[in-house]
Amino acid sequence: MGSVTLLLVLLGIAAVHSIPASDGARSRRDSPSLPEPGVCGLSLADRIVGGTRTAINAYPWASLLMAQHKDGGQTIPFCGASLISDRFVLSAAHCFPEPSDSFIIAKVRLGEWDILSKKDCEEDYCSDNPIDATVESFEIHKDYSGEPDFHNDIALVKLANPVTFTEFISPVCLPAAEKFRTKSISGRKFTAVGWGDIKYDAKNRGKFRKYDIHMFNWKRYKVESTSGVGLETCRTSYPNLKDTEMCAGKTGKDTCQGDSGGPLSIAENDGYWYQYGVVSYGYGCGWRGSTMETQDPHYDCRIHT
Repeated sequence: MGSVTLLLVLLGIAAVHSIPASDGARSRRDSPSLPEPGVCGLSLADRIVGGTRTAINAYPWASLLMAQHKDGGQTIPFCGASLISDRFVLSAAHCFPEPSDSFIIAKVRLGEWDILSKKDCEEDYCSDNPIDATVESFEIHKDYSGEPDFHNDIALVKLANPVTFTEFISPVCLPAAEKFRTKSISGRKFTAVGWGDIKYDAKNRGKFRKYDIHMFNWKRYKVESTSGVGLETCRTSYPNLKDTEMCAGKTGKDTCQGDSGGPLSIAENDGYWYQYGVVSYGYGCGWRGSTMETQDPHYDCRIHT
């Protein structure tokens, strides 16, 4: 048991690197048409099984980036992601290869629950089989810095074909409405979900998990938070934290219960789930994150309604 902290960067999908999954050439930029709440943000998140393990369709937007060698062959889970429309997925920029790398992100798996199970069932309740949607292209934030700070670590993935929404596959909402974009997220409890890092959590390998965390901007806090978040850890771990970045975490939890690229989301007062962040990496288990609320007018927000 330990503490985990996430660094969160305010969103600006001003991606200029638009790269087809197959050959690395540039493609035409497209922006998703975002679904309305009620189409997006539908969850049965209150049906929690075994503590932090989730119900089959609790977070139907949670997705997996599937990597494949350039010469073909089997695809393997590589990073987390989230479905935001019938054609677009969000993830972390660092999950995507350079043109010189030997692999590509070929597919996005949707509707998955237990990676190692051929058929996902919860008692007598079984889900549809997951689908692997082909990646058409992806865009990296134009100001993504890479190592060591990983600023603007966020990417937008375009699928080759629209996906059909089901009980097990549906998008999360984005906080595009003014009432959400101007709402402070500091101090609020968010949920990270994913399949975890098997190096740190072998007994739960392949199992879909949830993990509740608190978000804050440590530069605005003078004393230790009462929410259980390690402020000092944020200060020492992220000395180059920007004013447009936030840190998140909670003590007393097993780390590695989410994936790089996975969503940080919350149920708002309207009853629907909204994604405010993307897990990047951090200390203790390689977690960090990029929020999706921007107050920076210089950002060219590529995700919009």
